[in-house]
Amino acid sequence: MPKCAVVFVSAAVEGIGDERLAEVMRAGREFNAKCGSHAVVCFDGSRFLTYMEGAASAVAASCVYTESVTLHTEIVELARGSIQQLRFPAHALLFLPISEAELKALMRSNWVNFSQRFGGKFIPETGMERLAALAGNRLDDVPR
Repeated sequence: MPKCAVVFVSAAVEGIGDERLAEVMRAGREFNAKCGSHAVVCFDGSRFLTYMEGAASAVAASCVYTESVTLHTEIVELARGSIQQLRFPAHALLFLPISEAELKALMRSNWVNFSQRFGGKFIPETGMERLAALAGNRLDDVPR
């Protein structure tokens, strides 16, 4: 079954409360677990960067679901394409609170082919390299 990934940014709606954010992240995690997709959602307090991966049909379903969520607007796709392996198979949805500078760096990174090089430090870092470094071994799936 072909695997694919998509990464996009979006603006958070005004007045998102912590409870609403946690509720939406939990619902997204449940949806992804049911359809078999995986996601990392980075949030700097005003913008989201979302990376999704999985079987093409699962990612398509998750994208439709995500676009229907009223938590964000102004969705801009940064990249979409085929991938050889899943980078975050252990997470239906991993939520990462990050700084504005970290989100800007992710947005400005090269996402072509979702490249991730191994065996050293490379400059400039690709989007996948930055995202993998931010995710590290974090286990918190939803905001607290």
